Amino acid sequence: MRCMSIAAGALLVLMNTSCGGGGGGVWGPTEKDIVDSLQETIRSVSGDWSGITAGNNPTNPVQLQFKLTEGSNGQVTGTGTMKEKNATSAVPITVTGTWQRPNLTLAFQGMVYESKQVQGSFQGEYTTVGGILAPLKLTAPGFTRDLQFLLQEKL
Repeated sequence: MRCMSIAAGALLVLMNTSCGGGGGGVWGPTEKDIVDSLQETIRSVSGDWSGITAGNNPTNPVQLQFKLTEGSNGQVTGTGTMKEKNATSAVPITVTGTWQRPNLTLAFQGMVYESKQVQGSFQGEYTTVGGILAPLKLTAPGFTRDLQFLLQEKL
């Protein structure tokens, strides 16, 4: 009988401990584990990003692919490409901006939209791994266009 009690106690202890050492116990990660993991993911903006027009898409949606690198004092820089749906090929872009968590501000150079050389600006709060939904403002002499845009860090 005593052996049964020891075996049952050992089984109970094993069932209540974590197999991976990462916390959470038998039932998986706790809410705190998940929140901490997501916060760590959005702590930095360095890495690969993609963006696409969202919502009421214009007839000529835009897609961005770029890589950001964080420098000192919240400065960010990057390079990538922009592709309009109606364009035959993507164009190279450069990105500069600032990252003061949670605010990300980006300026895009080298963009071409509807055959016009344009500059792009984007500002939003990076508070979720779902990305940042905000206007991408395209400007050139005599031209302004706001496109609802979703930027997402590739995780």
